[in-house]
Amino acid sequence: MNIALVGLPKSGKTTIFNALTGGNASTDKYAPAATQANVGVVEVTDERVARLSAIYQPKKTIHAQIEYRDYPGIFSAHAENPDNALYSDIKANAGFVLVLRAFADEELEGLFAAGSPIQQLSAFEDEMILADLIVAERRIEKIELGYKRGVKTPAVQFEEKVLRQVCQCLQGGRPLRGLQLHAEEEKTLRGYRFFSQKPILALINCAEGEYHDLGGVKAEIESKGYAAEVIAGRFEEELSKLDSDEATIFREDLGIPESIRERFTHLCYRLLGYISFFTVGPDEVRAWTIEEGDNAVTAAGKIHSDLARGFIRAETFRYEDLIAHGSEKALREKGLFRLEGKDYIVRDGDVINVRFSV
Repeated sequence: MNIALVGLPKSGKTTIFNALTGGNASTDKYAPAATQANVGVVEVTDERVARLSAIYQPKKTIHAQIEYRDYPGIFSAHAENPDNALYSDIKANAGFVLVLRAFADEELEGLFAAGSPIQQLSAFEDEMILADLIVAERRIEKIELGYKRGVKTPAVQFEEKVLRQVCQCLQGGRPLRGLQLHAEEEKTLRGYRFFSQKPILALINCAEGEYHDLGGVKAEIESKGYAAEVIAGRFEEELSKLDSDEATIFREDLGIPESIRERFTHLCYRLLGYISFFTVGPDEVRAWTIEEGDNAVTAAGKIHSDLARGFIRAETFRYEDLIAHGSEKALREKGLFRLEGKDYIVRDGDVINVRFSV
């Protein structure tokens, strides 16, 4: 799972990246703008993996991971060509964490005027819509040029039809994540990886003393259909450098229930509609991430493409049933061990063993 940290220059993206990953990327506000992303991988803390490992005593225990990518502040009224390499890299992420500056800094305001968090969010969405519109209109122009040269297949005509729906939506100032598309239309657009199709978490980055004062801003952003969260970025970065007991004390003083890593894991999973299933055994206990609604074949393919290609059945049981009854033997005796077919919709907390033949 790749998550992009994006936003205006000097909004605190890198500070939050450091807090999440334990990194030490430069956060000097006078440093020149970066030219590439900072990348950090974080294990997803999941108590269920630890408990499964205690039962199976495997040689390896592997947690799910989130890759955070902290990008330079590229979105502005003078944004570059949306086809460039950095834009393409950002598009490859599953979702965006949009960092909105809500802390006071007179020097930054002079260098990088930001406006209110609501204004920053609106400007960012406008830039994403514009970037998508440029890409869609250019592709339509190429299709029309192809028509003049005699290239007019049913597939290209269908693509043009879908792209015109896209343009109509974008020209109305609406992001594509709200556009209703059926499966074939979604498939046609998949390769474009449009910015405004991506889910967004709006992160209101404030000073420590204002952490409890921005509930109204958060509510206003949520009323516009976005997921939102308030974070004291600099404070969280400092906490990430302390041992866990010290950090817990300071978090409790400010009324923050969990570490930033734990909170972000929950937020990103909800944002993207992800769930976890598990594979277990003496060699390995592992957590896997899939989208809610994915079937057993998709889950099998996540483990290995051969398992999806030769899928026969999925042996499955529930994590909570194993914890309640203590062993697979007990689950079989109680009829809690199931064989599921290709169309079975995997649920969060399923433990799966795939039967296959290739």
